[in-house]
Amino acid sequence: PGTLGRPNHSDEGGNNSNSAPSPPSDKLIIEEYVIPMSRLADVGDLRLRLQNISGISASRMKLCKKDEIVSKAASQSNDPSRTYFKVTPLPEKEGPCIQLARQLSGTKVNQTAEDIARPSITSIIAFESTLRARPEVPDAGDKSNGNADLTDEETADEDEDDAIGDKEYQRSVAKMLHIYGDKDECRLYDTNPTALSKAMSRALWPKSAADFKIGLRVDAIDHRSHWFPGSVVEVIQPSKDVTEASEAEGKGDDDTADKTKVRVHFDNFSSKWDETYGIEQFKKGRVRPLYSHANHKPKPVEFLVYHRHRIKSGNSYNALFGQPFYLQCHNEWSTARAGAHVLAQVSRFLQDNEGARREPSDQFYQSSENARAVVTQTIDVLLDFDRKYVESALKPMVDRNSDGIRRSTSTHVMSQKLSKKLALLLPLLPFDVRVCASDSPLGGQQGSSAEECAFPFSLLRTMGNYMNARHAVVVHWREKETSKNTERPRHPLLYVNPEVGIHERSKGVLEADAAAKAAAGSSKAHGGVQLGVCLDEFCKEQHLPETDSWRCPNCKEIREGNQHMVLWRLPDILVFHLKRFNCSARWREKITTKVNFPLTGLNMSEWCDKDSPFLEGPEESYVYDLFGVVNHYGGMTGGHYVSTCKATACGADGSEEVAYNFSGAGVNEIDAEEETTQSVWKGLGRSKEKDAASASTKAATAAARFVAESSEPVWLQFDDDLVDPIPPKHVVSEMAYVLFYRRRRISPSNVAKYSTLE
Repeated sequence: PGTLGRPNHSDEGGNNSNSAPSPPSDKLIIEEYVIPMSRLADVGDLRLRLQNISGISASRMKLCKKDEIVSKAASQSNDPSRTYFKVTPLPEKEGPCIQLARQLSGTKVNQTAEDIARPSITSIIAFESTLRARPEVPDAGDKSNGNADLTDEETADEDEDDAIGDKEYQRSVAKMLHIYGDKDECRLYDTNPTALSKAMSRALWPKSAADFKIGLRVDAIDHRSHWFPGSVVEVIQPSKDVTEASEAEGKGDDDTADKTKVRVHFDNFSSKWDETYGIEQFKKGRVRPLYSHANHKPKPVEFLVYHRHRIKSGNSYNALFGQPFYLQCHNEWSTARAGAHVLAQVSRFLQDNEGARREPSDQFYQSSENARAVVTQTIDVLLDFDRKYVESALKPMVDRNSDGIRRSTSTHVMSQKLSKKLALLLPLLPFDVRVCASDSPLGGQQGSSAEECAFPFSLLRTMGNYMNARHAVVVHWREKETSKNTERPRHPLLYVNPEVGIHERSKGVLEADAAAKAAAGSSKAHGGVQLGVCLDEFCKEQHLPETDSWRCPNCKEIREGNQHMVLWRLPDILVFHLKRFNCSARWREKITTKVNFPLTGLNMSEWCDKDSPFLEGPEESYVYDLFGVVNHYGGMTGGHYVSTCKATACGADGSEEVAYNFSGAGVNEIDAEEETTQSVWKGLGRSKEKDAASASTKAATAAARFVAESSEPVWLQFDDDLVDPIPPKHVVSEMAYVLFYRRRRISPSNVAKYSTLE
């Protein structure tokens, strides 16, 4: 806003222009949101959530993967050419959000499986469509839509002539022509000129070969009898030999003109498929007015716009930098009108941002101001000529002379005038606009530009006929030139990264995520996520939007609200059921994230209410020790359960001491013993070898020695009818499903309940 003189219609008199607005706002170019999503929520649900929070229709957004690439060539941190954001379109097919998160996070180096599966903030970028539609106006082409069904050529000719002469049709064309290219064009709205193009095709339709014009939009039938829209790109005059032969035969100029042909380039096809047609084929109906037989494709032309500059250190080469973006253009726009759209979108990277200015600051500001003025002037020239071209073509239709003869227009003269004006303005821009292959935005080898050309700001070629999916646009930024006599430093580029506006509610989520990452930094070496993080997520405050249909108990109305959970009472036996199986209406998965849980000393006071009576007692009232784990091996379609249990001390009569208290002393001293018995444990399992008895004897001996010498009770693994001792470090695994903890100070009533009477 403001770069092209666009009015800030949303501003109010009391607003402070210096304060950064909060999204959603039409003052911002880039807005950042944090949207909490379920792991198995559909990507379509993500689009709808983004639509609700930003106010942008989901159909107008294109989701892309975003990779940040930092260049080593730039020395200064505020140099915009230092960073390049590579964008890759995400598949249009929907899927669970967890697949999207894994796809994006899986590209980072030095990541473990736990890092990929861990819930985190996944960065994607959504591009809003650059086209803003006008309020609906009557379609000037409705009168001629029926021509596609006509088979009789004479009837079709009569209908087209009737449509052109119909007063209601003329008023409809005049009404659309009145708003096309007005002061709001390319600033507030982008008019779709399809109806005007159909009217122009009929108004300029040739009656003879002398009426052929470059740029005429037609429907033509190819050698396979298929109809395609296209444009006349060349008028082929008869050769000198043909002209001399006609003169020798005494034939006039009309006969020579009838031998003139046109070359038609079809939309979305390469030049090798071009075909030539003569006036006879026009009269026989093999070439018809635009969209009378071929189907109109409403989807606009879409291509990626890159930022590029030339690095002149050692061997010069081209380099991409900054934020590329997707741009859409209506198919029937001339390349001049589309060029104005390109310049308007690129001007967003010329916004004055005081914090992004480079030295010398005053010179940078002045250069940026001058560049914006040149961009605005160039856009005005392109829009003015494009409007005049359309008006001159349709003038005979909406305003005929009294004798009914149509006035012709010289498109050649108008194109020459536009070229002269652009020859003065384009060199003043801080960049060049070029067209290249979509897979080679850097140009040919060694940065050459053999595979690209200058963007054609032409009135005679439409975007749908010139661009296709194999093309891209490169904005090649030029360095600011300074006088050789001056010693003042120069700023290399006028490109400025747009300011990012962060949603207010998202700021808290980002801060919490940063704090969680910092807290988990010390335990990252072990992989997985801590049990305390899971408890934090379980007890954290959650926002309930109105769509959750929460009804206030006081006013009985559906409102937004916040909810959170804390613990009031603590049981003697505490069971944690980890969410390993996740299902939605369309997707399901098994979550294999490793949860690191303590074997001893789990302090639950952090998740208790501050007024809980358990916090007033001794520490043993809220400290727990693990005594059992249920593990699940397998996936969603099947698996196997294996349990792990801690064998506590027994009394003289062989009964278990329920009130056994363990302080955790000596746990770290058993690693050496584990190493000596590791080979024995590796051999345990469902082996049917002949030396199974010998292995069991060795395992029993090692287990007995381990229990006798360690202060930690032995851990046993129960796999159906097999019971084997395992090292304590193997208790924690990504297969853990249900955790059983026992409070160190068991309630007296439970001690009596679980005790046996002789």
